[in-house]
Amino acid sequence: MKRSALCLVLKKNVVLSLLGIALSVCLISPVLGKPLIIEKGVIKHDSIWEKEVIIKGDVEIAKGATLIVMPGTVIKFAKIEENSPAKLYESKDNHFPRAELIIRGKILAQGTKDKMIVFTSAKQSPSPAAWGAINFLDTRDNIIEFCEISYAHTGVHCHGGQVTVANCYFHDNGVAIGQKNVKQFNTRCMAAILYNRITGNGGGILFGNGTNPTISHNQISHNKLFGIFGKKGTSSHVRYNDIVHNGKGVALYAMEGFRLSENNISDNEDYNISLLEGQISDVDARRNWWGTTDEKKIRDLIWDKDEDETLGKLDFSDFTDIPVKEAGIP
Repeated sequence: MKRSALCLVLKKNVVLSLLGIALSVCLISPVLGKPLIIEKGVIKHDSIWEKEVIIKGDVEIAKGATLIVMPGTVIKFAKIEENSPAKLYESKDNHFPRAELIIRGKILAQGTKDKMIVFTSAKQSPSPAAWGAINFLDTRDNIIEFCEISYAHTGVHCHGGQVTVANCYFHDNGVAIGQKNVKQFNTRCMAAILYNRITGNGGGILFGNGTNPTISHNQISHNKLFGIFGKKGTSSHVRYNDIVHNGKGVALYAMEGFRLSENNISDNEDYNISLLEGQISDVDARRNWWGTTDEKKIRDLIWDKDEDETLGKLDFSDFTDIPVKEAGIP
């Protein structure tokens, strides 16, 4: 690992005090303007990243350790061969083929509106899935805020993790945000997805295996396959989002107790809402704006029991006469 590591005992550090973490921290900084290069490995101590960081292989934040990423930091993932020796784990369960930032401890990546943190590929002309994910495994109290995340397989993925994702910009990822519960982990997946711009990805938000994320005040647009895809999930309430110009706006499979309300859902290419084979439960989608007040036009962009009697029924009654002003990002 090529790095300059200055370990400091900070007695009066406002940021760290507010975050309530241990005062013994390893500040890892680039040397003489050069990027910090981190090879495959496990970080076992509280650490701070700043300026420019290049990751060459899987990097894991161990249980009990906290990684703080300073505002304005740019983190680039070198493209490694799929399942190469630069991977920490041979198992493909709960992991991605290319380089990941694996969080078993905690990450606090809190940029600002003017100094966003960037997670992206190190390639000059990258494609989606050039790197794996920020991958949360059985961990709590994580924050990803004011970050720009691009060219990942899945930008943020929770495998039994708890994280707040707020005020971020996701683009050019395979999927922006994914989550599922994992039987062997004690932590249930809980994600608060708030005030994000999720646009130009293969898919927007994907959740399943009993998860019930909070999805509110997001702009979810121009994602090729879907804006939101829920499968085998529980009682999620999706509220105050703009879900427009995606492949499918919302796709549902084997969901129970799913509700959509006070969203703007319109102009999606392959149905605004599509109940997939196996979605036998009814869906409450009242009090949304559908881009029109013409009930027939609304119905034409919904796929449910009316088209396939094996599916549940989508209730889109009480639709609004105008777009929901509170929806999306203020």
